[in-house]
Amino acid sequence: MKISTWIIFFCSFIILSAWSGEKLQKGFTGFTGNVAAVLGQGNVFQNRTPICLDRSNIPEEEYHWLYIPTASSELATNEYYGFLSGQLIQTGAVDASDCPLNGLGVNGYANACGLEKAREKSAQLQNVYDDEILLMGKGIGVPPVMIKQLIRQESQFWPAQSGLYHYGLGHITYLGASNALTWSRDLFEATYAHSLPDASADLPSELLFMMNAYCPTCVAKINIPKAEQSITYISEALMGYCRQTSQIVYNATKKNAGDVVDYATIWKLTLVNYNMGPLCVYDAVHTNYKIDDKDKLTWDVIADNLRDDKTCSNGLRYVENITGKYYDFGDNP
Repeated sequence: MKISTWIIFFCSFIILSAWSGEKLQKGFTGFTGNVAAVLGQGNVFQNRTPICLDRSNIPEEEYHWLYIPTASSELATNEYYGFLSGQLIQTGAVDASDCPLNGLGVNGYANACGLEKAREKSAQLQNVYDDEILLMGKGIGVPPVMIKQLIRQESQFWPAQSGLYHYGLGHITYLGASNALTWSRDLFEATYAHSLPDASADLPSELLFMMNAYCPTCVAKINIPKAEQSITYISEALMGYCRQTSQIVYNATKKNAGDVVDYATIWKLTLVNYNMGPLCVYDAVHTNYKIDDKDKLTWDVIADNLRDDKTCSNGLRYVENITGKYYDFGDNP
């Protein structure tokens, strides 16, 4: 999730959220001014969730990232991750003192020697969340392979704060947390309950705290159970983003999202939304949609529009990195 794009979006269009049970019961609207014109404040949840859960007719070429494994072991990976390995070395979980530069490059990533030193612990950490990923994927409805790929892309499975703005396995930001809370009732309620008895707590900040598994007294300075719990929050956030994306498609076309795009496309658009913000989604759909066209809008057409936009093209690369061929589970859904 890129903080710069969200800052531009929210500074340009202003989002005001009244974090209260009353606002929640009114449908998480929270949008004012020009944001409502784009996202349709008056039509929030006109199209709720069906397309985000409709797994019928998944194209064979999309199945490698939309597959639901029968066991979490099918999600296992054993990759070299420079950032993850670098963090393990810096926290003392891995001893690379006999490597050149103590196993680290100037950017804090592990060098070749450091990667080898951290290989065993890196393999453990990149797979320790697989049970929760599969459980939440099945329970909430977010494609589990996509969850794992998003975490790989965002944090390389390191569950602490990164830099000033990004938190947890999903590298969610304050503005991203605000948006996720707006569109996920379950996430809002979980965060609100966690903030008690301080009912006036800043809920986006509370969610970021719930996502951040840094623990100075723990092994490797991370709290694994807290990181595993955060998979629930990431999954709820992504489903919230898919609800918002469905609403954006409705606002751009005046048709239910399921009549405009298919299951694979709504989740690719959700990834664009998560990474670059709602305006890229709205513009890509609105520009290409023809109201009298009986065929659904294809991802290839949407991708061409994103590719031509200097800013939104970053979202296209993000989608390709997450949904590109990485797993191979066979040909039949």
